[in-house]
Amino acid sequence: MTPESARELLTNLVRPETYDSFMDGYVGRRFLHARSGDNALAGIIGPDPAATILDAHDRFAHTLTCHSGSAQVPSPRARRVADRDGFAALLAEYHQARYTVRIPDATTLSPELARLCRALEMLFENPASAAIFWSTDGLDAPVHHDEYDILIIQLAGSKQWYISSDAPTLPNTWKGAGEPAPPLPNYRTVDVVAGDVLYLPRGTAHTVKSTTESIHLSIGFLPVTVRQALIAMVDAMAEANLPLRTGATTRADALALDRQGGLGEVAQHVRTALSQLQQAGGSDAYVRDAMARRRARLIEDMPRLARNDAPAPQLQPQTRLHHHPLAMAQLLATPQVADLRLPGDRVLTHPGATPALQWIIGQPEFVIADIPGGLPDEVKLALAGRLVASGYLEPVSGE
Repeated sequence: MTPESARELLTNLVRPETYDSFMDGYVGRRFLHARSGDNALAGIIGPDPAATILDAHDRFAHTLTCHSGSAQVPSPRARRVADRDGFAALLAEYHQARYTVRIPDATTLSPELARLCRALEMLFENPASAAIFWSTDGLDAPVHHDEYDILIIQLAGSKQWYISSDAPTLPNTWKGAGEPAPPLPNYRTVDVVAGDVLYLPRGTAHTVKSTTESIHLSIGFLPVTVRQALIAMVDAMAEANLPLRTGATTRADALALDRQGGLGEVAQHVRTALSQLQQAGGSDAYVRDAMARRRARLIEDMPRLARNDAPAPQLQPQTRLHHHPLAMAQLLATPQVADLRLPGDRVLTHPGATPALQWIIGQPEFVIADIPGGLPDEVKLALAGRLVASGYLEPVSGE
């Protein structure tokens, strides 16, 4: 995936808004209700969303969670079921008790959904994950806000959303000490039908009520925050600065046992580190390098790219390759090594391969012989073979 293809996927989602108007006018600022005029997005997990979900009973039945704004009895318990009929019966138990069912970890339910989540990860440089909510007519949710920005795609049926018109509070990704449920004094009522899209910045209070049986998809993501950028700077400093990796106290249990002098040691170390951080932050190049290292860790922590079951291809100089649909990469080049981070993988090569790797990252499809950098064919083949083994590159079908 390239930034251009990621941008195109998000553009298709927020129409009739443009990509730039969405980024400039909505992200982190206010909610959006997008109705493109067709319901093609409603098929992102398949033409029959209910059937797609029921067919995945082995994967989802025992992982269900739920919520309700009006239930009077305890919720059923998630459990494994034998077949799709058993899954349907379990869902009905939740609905009869007036609970909306939440189906977590649905990111890979379809290739199209997986690509959309990867596009958000590329554009916002944080993990993205999808969940599905299934409710029946009249079910509602308590007033709440999410700690992540969310994109909602209505897959089937209709819902009525009540969304705060106040500025989003942009909370942290954890509950603050004593944090109460958010108020909802000022709101707009938004009717959503299949194919509609909502965007809510994190910290936007809302509630929702189903007006028919309803299935909607919710994708949570987080644009990089100042806090995360600061942490990236600290992490970059810690890679080259041994004192940041040493214990904060001379005796390791000084804080836990409230030993005299422990807190003072920590405070002094923190002040020293803050002074170093301020000095490093004066260099745009240092900040850029720190953010690249953060991006590299994000990519390496992703699941390894799935390979098809076909036998490993015999690569030739004229073999045409393309990026895996979920491909992402970050190259960290030093005078000693070219360090390429891929989803679930890391490739260390001679620094002379840096121009070739940079070119490969920017070429969604290419012929091995065209790899630049003055490398002999056997080196090009070895490099391409390693990236095919990782799943990052795939032979073009029919070649």
